[in-house]
Amino acid sequence: MKVITTVLASAVLVGGLGASAYAMTDQSKSSTKTQTTIEETQAKDIALQKTDGGDITNIQLAVDDGVKQYEVDITKGNKEYDVDIDSSSGKIIEFDEDQKDDDDEKEENLQNISPAVSLDQAIKTALKSAKGTVNETDLDQENSRLVYEIEIDTADKREATVSVDAKNGDVISVEIDD
Repeated sequence: MKVITTVLASAVLVGGLGASAYAMTDQSKSSTKTQTTIEETQAKDIALQKTDGGDITNIQLAVDDGVKQYEVDITKGNKEYDVDIDSSSGKIIEFDEDQKDDDDEKEENLQNISPAVSLDQAIKTALKSAKGTVNETDLDQENSRLVYEIEIDTADKREATVSVDAKNGDVISVEIDD
């Protein structure tokens, strides 16, 4: 009788531990399912709050070390900030502050020049050369001319960079990464 009671008590104990472990595992899976992704506007607000304002010069959603994050570039006065924000939690992953240099000033002056072709027109032109989803755009100066650099994720999981002349809207080059 004592042996049966001991066996039964052991079975109940082991079963209870197993059920507890399963419940804990099941709960951790469901909590990852319910994680929300913050919107780009929220990421901008978080970054601007960290830098006490400034001008956002670039924002993109990227995956770095397996973490999906917003990479936000901000200029304020003579400083540049890079703020990386976890897209799931909204927490700041990385924060860098640098002084502007001469190249940055040239780029800033370039940004003040109005291109003849709008960004929307340049994107439409780029998407004719490489079909997909635009993930980043930049206005740069190459060989003394304004150029839109448009990065596109293609349907076959490659990345295309299309350079569009900001003066006349012509495609300058198309580079596709393997």
